[in-house]
Formats: sequence, structure tokens, C-alpha cells
Amino acid sequence: MKSGSHSDQPSFSIRVVKESTGLTERRIRYYETLGLLAPGRTQGNQRLYSQADIDRLKYIKTLLDHGVTLKEVRTQLQQEDTAAHHHDFDEVERDADSYFQGKLIARRSDMHRDSLYPLMNRQEIMRRLARDHKDGNGDTKGDR
Repeated sequence: MKSGSHSDQPSFSIRVVKESTGLTERRIRYYETLGLLAPGRTQGNQRLYSQADIDRLKYIKTLLDHGVTLKEVRTQLQQEDTAAHHHDFDEVERDADSYFQGKLIARRSDMHRDSLYPLMNRQEIMRRLARDHKDGNGDTKGDR
């Protein structure tokens, strides 16, 4: 899940999580010690859980209820986290590519904007050509 989303904001106490998941406080803390989830902490070191943490605990409980071992749960979660991390990284990389492509296009259009004359007004084109030639900025190949 992308960071900064609403479900990643730690705001639930362990009591709320216990009621939402049907797990005991002791079991929730045990899963934390196993590294299956990492709740946020207040300045007073109280655990705060996000909706994503609650969903993860429900998922863990479902896997265990279906006979998956804790070791297999850990492996499954690590694989999913790695895949999600790569997906997020790919998304950031695509966003960066788009940003830099846009900058490149903008830079190119700025470079050419001064050198291309609008073809709507012949008098303006002639005036600019004369000005550029007088200033020495014009094409001087034919002058020699």
C-alpha cells in the first residue's frame, strides 16, 4: 500500500484492534515480536495501529485458521511486502520518468520558441529577421 494513504495512519489502540480482529492482546504483541507487523508508537511508547495493520492481522488469522504455519505466514507476508515494495518503487520510477520527460519537453520548447517565428504575420517575420541580421544573430552563411 502506498505510504501516506489513509489506511496507513496509526490511530487505533490495541483494545480496538483486539475487538476488530478477535485476537488477544498477547497474540497481537506476539505477532509484532515475530516481525509480522510494526505498529506506530506514541511519544509515550503506546502502540497505535493503522487500518492496514488491522487488515494484516485479519489476514494472518485467516491463514492460520486454514492450517498455514507461522513460518509459512511470515514467508508469505515477506513475499507480498517485497512485491508491494517493488510495485511502489516502479510507480515512483515511472513518475520520475514522466517528470523528467516533461521537463525535457518544456526545455526543448523553450529553446525553440525564441528561434521559431510565428507564420501568421509575414510583416512580423520580416521585422524579426531584419532585427536579428542587424544584431548579428542571423544566418550569415549567405553574407560571405
